[in-house]
Amino acid sequence: MATNKKHSKLEKNHSDHDELLIKDALFVRDKGCLRRVKFKNILWLKGDGNYTTLVTKDKVYSLRNILKEFEAILPEDEFVRIHKSYLVRLDKISTISPKEVTIEMENVPVGRTYYQKLIHGINKLGSGA
Repeated sequence: MATNKKHSKLEKNHSDHDELLIKDALFVRDKGCLRRVKFKNILWLKGDGNYTTLVTKDKVYSLRNILKEFEAILPEDEFVRIHKSYLVRLDKISTISPKEVTIEMENVPVGRTYYQKLIHGINKLGSGA
């Protein structure tokens, strides 16, 4: 029974997305108003309990939403979970190591279980890759 409820909720979220007026951005609370943040401007997100830190090139937002909510909204072909607490924008990654990725000169940790998925999902050249 719980599976059916969860499934129908996912279908509702998916159908809601088709009806959205703005499909390339989300709005976040910032100083009493809703501020538009385009998906392409998001560098990464860090979950910490009931809060998520959303990082763009220009600003950092602390939001009262869990990371899983953002994971459901953000385009899965543009964002990937690399750690239990981090989602990153794929086209912003400049370097990858087993312990971290670099995005805009900042190091973001990579979890062991997520590293293999990340490595298998990219093109690699060279014997050391």
